[in-house]
Amino acid sequence: MPLKRYILIPDLSTFYNDAGCATKIAQIIERAILRKEYLVYPSLERANRDKSFDLKKQMATAGIMELEIEAEGDLNEKNTLKFCKEIQGLRSDKEKAKKCSLFIKNVYVKGFKLPFDELGMRDREVAQISSFSLVEDSKLQLNKPPLLYLKQIPDELLFMLFTDHQHFLNFENWRHYNAREPNGNGCIYDLFQTTTFLCNRFPLTLNHFTLEHIQTVQKLLSDSVFFGSTEDRRGLFRTSYNAFSLSSDAVTIDGIKELLQRIKNDNEATGFRIGPVKRSNVVATFCWNMYSIIQEEKPWKQYFDAAGELTNEMIIKIEEFENRAIRETCKEKEIAYKDVKRIVKDFLENFKPDKKVARSQFWGNLSYYYCDSARKFSRRSTKMELQYDLIHARANAVAAAGNIESSAINIKECTGPELETLAKTIYARIQNSNDISLCTPEPKLAEKWANVALKKYQNTIGLAKCPMEIIEIIDELVHELEILHLFPDVNCRTNYLLMNFLFMTHSLRWSIEFNPNRLDAYSKKERVQQHIQGMLRTDYIIEHQEQLLEDNKRIDLIYLGNKEGLQTVDYSAEELSQVNVDTQYREISQQLVETLEEYEKTFKQNLETILKKYDLQSQSRLCSTSAMLFPIPAGYMEFSKALKQLQANYDGLFFFKSVAHLNTVPEIAEDIETLMNLSGFNKCWMENNGVDQSADSHFR
Repeated sequence: MPLKRYILIPDLSTFYNDAGCATKIAQIIERAILRKEYLVYPSLERANRDKSFDLKKQMATAGIMELEIEAEGDLNEKNTLKFCKEIQGLRSDKEKAKKCSLFIKNVYVKGFKLPFDELGMRDREVAQISSFSLVEDSKLQLNKPPLLYLKQIPDELLFMLFTDHQHFLNFENWRHYNAREPNGNGCIYDLFQTTTFLCNRFPLTLNHFTLEHIQTVQKLLSDSVFFGSTEDRRGLFRTSYNAFSLSSDAVTIDGIKELLQRIKNDNEATGFRIGPVKRSNVVATFCWNMYSIIQEEKPWKQYFDAAGELTNEMIIKIEEFENRAIRETCKEKEIAYKDVKRIVKDFLENFKPDKKVARSQFWGNLSYYYCDSARKFSRRSTKMELQYDLIHARANAVAAAGNIESSAINIKECTGPELETLAKTIYARIQNSNDISLCTPEPKLAEKWANVALKKYQNTIGLAKCPMEIIEIIDELVHELEILHLFPDVNCRTNYLLMNFLFMTHSLRWSIEFNPNRLDAYSKKERVQQHIQGMLRTDYIIEHQEQLLEDNKRIDLIYLGNKEGLQTVDYSAEELSQVNVDTQYREISQQLVETLEEYEKTFKQNLETILKKYDLQSQSRLCSTSAMLFPIPAGYMEFSKALKQLQANYDGLFFFKSVAHLNTVPEIAEDIETLMNLSGFNKCWMENNGVDQSADSHFR
């Protein structure tokens, strides 16, 4: 019988997702053996409890490996060292992981247990998808009113509607997502408030929406991004070129090929381009040079502090230093003098370093201001520097078309096979270096193309005859909006939310996607498949909500425990019971929860009012002695029965199918239309579900 043994691995929770995980594990164990720190534990409890001095403050990032061996000698230092050498000697990450899996069966990270062969996010994604209950395309449509469908998701899990599901599979919830943009009320608050806004206007706004509606959504989603900013760009289209990185998990060869074909067909120099966007770091380099020059020249020995305004001599000396720093920056960065000077002058005009620092000990303060600025701008660019970097990237694109610079690769004459080869090359580069971006069109052209896409959507969506056609038409619009990147920020969140409300407007399920960024550079066919999987994932969450609620609660407590300094790997029930909890989520989600509850209440009240009308009329006529003279109108009893069924299970599909033939009775037809509007269903939904089209004139 195999023996189970455990090894504690420092920092395992920080790299267990990486492709090179097996290599890192082998290196860490090898180093532990050489340092005489190699320990094998007989139980999980011992591995978690026995903390060396060095690991006592690193347990929250550590992990534990569970191994299965035949004999104790299998894990002695000699055999283990040999095994580590063998792993590192293999060529591919896949081979290394496969060899590790001979012994490593499970890992414990972030308070959860994972099979070793599901450490990669793709592996976990595939495992989850395989557990979905596959359905026919027609079953992707809702039978419940869309907002009542959303209400099936527990309040505590509503955040899953608009966060990447890959984060939850990586043991992160709304707190981790919110921590990325915590300013103001936080980005999760913005998502909840915007979802509430759209629910309150559902489905009217999205039946006839425009670019102005999209701007409103983006504005609501941008509060945290622009909180405290001197320039409020919420809801405003961008005014210059931009670009966004194509990440390794959000691209496929077919997707890149479609983008290349699009660039070729557009044949527009100011349109899309693909290539690396490299940061020039002109401002950071200039600031560092200014710091170095001031430290070297020691001007405080010659020019004393000025009590008020700077003296002419000091101003001349500062300008001398600035010009020298510009020349040195040109030399270091190999960028034209006029470009460096323009970027630096813009920085000096906007930030005014010599005006901001205190006059007391002026030169020392100015020196340290530049030192701090060098660090600050090594992480982010000024607007002028960013525009230079983007123009430089466009001029050196690996794929562009039209009347473009000779330094860029023009693909307007490329054949299909040549585009295929280029797509494979770009894909490989993204997987290896992750330095390729999609450069977006000139702002006015982007806005023009967005309006073209919106008009096409409006002209075709009403012609869709099945769920798959609806998904394809919505996807085409949202993909176009996504790659156009109309706004300075929050584009993906805006388009992801818009896509799901469009799905629901046409009575399709909400799609909780693994990685919404796959809207960027997956092929049309692959994107549609992602949407379908996302719809099935929403069903999965509703069906398995008890387990997910338990997991989410544990993730929440672990996050809060780590903030309090909890140092452990397994996070026992006793340890987590000591963690202080808060009400932040309840406050953030309250408005959406109340909106869904109020909608259900209104739906029930309206349904009950209509039902009473038919019940009273039916019963009064049945009890009347003159029933023969005043018979119950045709369909009243049948309609009453259908209403009671709808009241019991909210099954709108069954209800509207069963009563469609009663539309010839004016009063019933009017109430059917009232319920149709209240439910959020539409004519397209009826046609797709085979509702009798003799009722067509009553359902608009």
